Amino acid sequence: MKVTVLMTVYNGRRYIRQAVESVLKQSYSDFEFLIVDDASSDGSLEIIKACYDQRIRIIQNSSNQGQTASLNTGLRQGQGEFIARIDADDIAFPHWLQSQVNFLENNGDVDVLSAGLVTFDEKGLGKVIFSPSCREDILLKAIIKSPINHGGALMKKAAILRIGGYNSAYKIAADYGLWANLLRQNGRITSNPDIVMAIRRHADSESERNKLTQTLREFAQISRQYVQFLTGVDLAAEDNLLMCRAHYDEGGLNRENFLRAVEIHKNIYSSLRQDLNLDKKKIRFWYKKQARTFFLRRIYWYIIHHNRPEVRLAARDCLKRTGFSVIFTGLFILSFFPQYFLDLIFKPYNFINIATAKILLREKGAWPQLKRLII
Repeated sequence: MKVTVLMTVYNGRRYIRQAVESVLKQSYSDFEFLIVDDASSDGSLEIIKACYDQRIRIIQNSSNQGQTASLNTGLRQGQGEFIARIDADDIAFPHWLQSQVNFLENNGDVDVLSAGLVTFDEKGLGKVIFSPSCREDILLKAIIKSPINHGGALMKKAAILRIGGYNSAYKIAADYGLWANLLRQNGRITSNPDIVMAIRRHADSESERNKLTQTLREFAQISRQYVQFLTGVDLAAEDNLLMCRAHYDEGGLNRENFLRAVEIHKNIYSSLRQDLNLDKKKIRFWYKKQARTFFLRRIYWYIIHHNRPEVRLAARDCLKRTGFSVIFTGLFILSFFPQYFLDLIFKPYNFINIATAKILLREKGAWPQLKRLII
C-alpha cells in the first residue's frame, strides 16, 4: 500500500460526512483511510461508521488526547509509505491523491510534498494559497510562519518518524514545528502547484478558538529554535516573541515596539549563515516580503478601526525601511482622504482573489463540488 490518508476528528459532526466522502471519491484508489477519533461525544464516530468503505480504518482514543497526539498515533499506525493529510472539516478534490502521487513519481525523492489550497467559509470562496517549491524560498519563509500547506500534503512516513513526528508540546502550530524540525535536519520539502483541497474557515476550528495567545507562544518557540539554526544566534525569547507579535498581533504593539520588532527581523536576515549558500536576491526578496507583510497587516487593522493617522504613519515607516512600493505609497496618499477611500481599497483585491480561485477550480472541474457546500 502506497498511501495512508490520515484524518483526526474530535466532535466534528457538522462537517465530517462531507470530508470523509470527499476522500472516498478519490480517482486514485491505492490507499487506506485511517481516522483517529479523539473520544468524540457528538456522534461523529457514528457518522464515520455509516460511510462504510473497506478502505476506512478507525482508531478510537479512550480519552481526549488532542489533535497533535492523535496525529502521532495515526502516523505510527499508518500502513502506507506516505501519509496524506486532511482535516475533518476540509474537502479533498477527486484528483488530490493522483496529482500528488504523479508529482512524486516525476520529481525525484522528497520527504514532504505540499500542494495548493483554496479557503472557503459560509460566505463563499476565500483565497488560493500556494506553497513555495524552491529550497531557498521554503527556508526563508519558515523564519516567521509555516512555509508550506499542511492540508493536502504527502509525507514520507519513515522520514517523519525519524525526526520524532509531531511535537506534542504544540497544539496549534504542530505543522510549523514539524516542517521547521525537518528543515533543521536537512529534510527535503517541495510543493506541487496543483490546487488539491479546500480548507474550511470557521469559528469552531481549533486555531480560531485559541487564535492569539496560544498561537503566539507556539510560533515564537518554534521560530526561535529555527532562527538559531539559520543564524547560529540564540535570539532572546522576548525578542522572538516581539517579532511574532508584529506579524500575528496586528494592532497590539505600540509604534516603538513594532519598529523594534521590524529591526529584529532585519537583523536575522543580515546574520544568515554563509554555509547555507542562499542566493542574495532571494534573501532580499523574502526580507522585503515579510517586512511588508508586517506593515500591511498593521495598516489593515488601522483601516478597519478608522485610524487614518496611524495608517499614514505605518505606510511612511514601511517606505522608509523597505524602499519604494506602489501599494504603500498609495496607502500613504489615501490616508489624507476621507475614510471611505481606504475602506474601498481592499475590495478589488478580494474580488480578484475570488475570481482567480473560481477560474482555477473550474479548470480542474472542482468548482461544482465546492459550490454545493457553500451556503
